Parts: sequence; C-alpha cells; structure tokens
Amino acid sequence: MSELVTVEMEAREKTGKGENGRLRRSGYVPCILYGPEIKENIKGKLKLKDVQKILAGRWESTRLNVKLPDGNEEMCIIREAQRHPLNDMPLHIDFLHLVRGRKINVNIPVEVIGRDDSQGVKDGGVLEVVRELEVSTLPMNIPDVIKVDVSNLAIGDSIHAKDLNLPEGVELLVEPDEVVAIVVTSRGVEDAAPEEEAPAAADVEVVAKGKAAKEDEAAE
Repeated sequence: MSELVTVEMEAREKTGKGENGRLRRSGYVPCILYGPEIKENIKGKLKLKDVQKILAGRWESTRLNVKLPDGNEEMCIIREAQRHPLNDMPLHIDFLHLVRGRKINVNIPVEVIGRDDSQGVKDGGVLEVVRELEVSTLPMNIPDVIKVDVSNLAIGDSIHAKDLNLPEGVELLVEPDEVVAIVVTSRGVEDAAPEEEAPAAADVEVVAKGKAAKEDEAAE
C-alpha cells in the first residue's frame, strides 16, 4: 500500500461543454468529487500536468489526498478517468470520496512476475493474463497491485483466482475458479508439434472488469 498522493483541486464556477473545452485549452482538466458522505457533488479543475503524472502510474489503486477549493482535504480515489479517443489526453476526472472504516469495491492492476522463468513461455507458448481484478477492501488496505507468479506455468497450465495470495482484509469479487493467467499454444508451436494439444485462447473464460472507453465529452 502506497502513501497518499496529494493533488489540488481549484474552484470551477462554470460548467458545460464550451467551458470545459476552454479549461482544457488553458492547461486544466475538469473534475468532480462525490461520495456517500458528500451532500453535494464538488466540481473543480486540476492542472493537466498533475493529472498526467497521476495517470502515468497505477492510478486505479492510488489513494489521493485531494485539497478542495474551500481548504478542506479529503481522501479519494479516481473512480473514472475519461480520455480523448485519439490522443489519449485526459478529458475529465471523477473522484470518489473514501470513508475510513467503510469498504469499497475497486479494480486493482495485475502485476506479472516470473514471466521469463515460465517453461511454457520458453517453449513458445503465449501468456495471457487479465489486466485487473475487482476487490472489496477498506480504504487503508487498498493494495497497489495484485501479483501473479507465472514462473511455474507450462503450456496449458493456468492460475485461478483461488490460487492468489491476497493481503489480509482484501476480498476478490470474482468466482474462485475464474482463470486469471494461462499459457496457451501459439500457432507456431501448433505447426511444429501438432500432437501436443493445449486449450485455445477462445476456450478460456477470463474475467476482468474492464472500463468502457468513453469517446464523448463529459456531460455534467
């Protein structure tokens, strides 16, 4: 679990597509903060350079200390980061207020370890791993990543959700038998050794809660 990253939210009086476009051209990204204990959503703006720095890392699991326009500070997480579909520039940031002692469902990035040691990969197999996994956890226990060790995988071997070693208090929100990593046979290996069979990628049910990329401008 990493330390809180601090970001400053500045006041934003006007809203709407035109105003948001003006903000972006002047080096800002519109944002909003909401949560179970936030009576009225807080609208603001962030410096583009600050947003880019956060989004360059594992922002899905990064706890943030957001300095609000009124001087208060709140612990938050980025619930959604909307980007431009062509240049990937940040368009809008949604902050979710974190309440100490109250669990939250959050997507945690998966970090693969042992790829180079996998016999299946050495033999020409293709490693397929989910990008992220959804968990339920208290705000102070949000892990930076979920590590998946694939060093012992041969072609056809897989790792299931139930095989993962999670930090105390972190609960996976997928079925125990869901596949999170597998080494499948590549076309080259099939051609070289047709007598050996392994599950095809299409036959493997892999669950990961992906984010739908929003191509339209954020509507307030």
